[in-house]
Amino acid sequence: MSLHERLEKIRSLPVPQNEESAKFQILAPILQDLGWDPYGPEVLYEHPVGGGGGGRVDIALRASGRIFAMIEAKAPNSNLGNHVPQVLGYAFHEGVDICVLTTGLEWWLYLPREPGDPAKRRFAILHLANDPLERLSDDLAVFLSKDTLVSGQAVQQAKLVLKASLETARLNKEIPGIWEQMLSTPDDELVELVSKRVYEITNLRPAHDQVVEALQRAPQPSISKSNPKPTVLSAPEFSDARTTSRRSQKKKSPTSIDLWGQSHPIGMWKDVTCKVAELLYDRHSHEFHKMLELRGRMHPYVAQDPQKLKVAKPNSYYQVGSTGYYIDIHLSADHCVKRAQLFLDCFGYSSSELIINFD
Repeated sequence: MSLHERLEKIRSLPVPQNEESAKFQILAPILQDLGWDPYGPEVLYEHPVGGGGGGRVDIALRASGRIFAMIEAKAPNSNLGNHVPQVLGYAFHEGVDICVLTTGLEWWLYLPREPGDPAKRRFAILHLANDPLERLSDDLAVFLSKDTLVSGQAVQQAKLVLKASLETARLNKEIPGIWEQMLSTPDDELVELVSKRVYEITNLRPAHDQVVEALQRAPQPSISKSNPKPTVLSAPEFSDARTTSRRSQKKKSPTSIDLWGQSHPIGMWKDVTCKVAELLYDRHSHEFHKMLELRGRMHPYVAQDPQKLKVAKPNSYYQVGSTGYYIDIHLSADHCVKRAQLFLDCFGYSSSELIINFD
């Protein structure tokens, strides 16, 4: 059974009644799919910390005589925030680079040896009940598989993700103040940019003072206070009313896309991604190699060798014309759109330029 199938099965099972049930109903099977032997010497249950005088961690993952990660399990519906000092203390005392606090369905992943308070050491939160299965399986494989932990790749990627998370938090804090300052005293560059866009849409050119007055009345951007899932290697997600306004119709197939003022007939959701890639190659063949840099946590979105894509089956990838570039099309309807928008962004185009049409 693959990890993806395992997670799907876990979702279909009743919620474990207690901590022990969570260990053997959820944690042990997942660890097995991640390359660990949950019934052998690699997975240590109730492992003593600090020579036995510092308590016991529920699960320690050991290979080649070294413990690479620790997992502290709590009963379902527990408040994990009450147990963070415990698991961080265990891991820090033993010199472990990655530790996990989990109820089985909710996972908090930490780098215990990083500086700062606990919140600045948590690099991921995973919700097995409702996060996308593809993302869950990727995250678990990157951060907790035997291969990535032993090789050091897990720690390396976790540090990148943590760095991105901290940078995101700083931007969320700074952007409103910067935006307010720009609106209160707009410079000529901002005024000219707004004037140009107004002219493009209305064919009317506003006066300088009109734009300044409008900007000074504009609201500040709303920055979410939630803790976003940090991703470094995953593509950014886009949202645009012109491409998502008909998301309720996602069970239907699109009939065409409009891009750069031209309409192109299509018949399936994957055609959105394929057609956008083709049109971009027509415009940017000399720099299309930039697409090779787009990737998820473990696999590229575009490759010159289709075997490097996430699902290396002929019906799961598409060759852009006869270019030798292959794109991943093993995607849901929503992700077909997001992947197309990501391709556009790679070359500096706005996602709002893509319009999807239905009958």
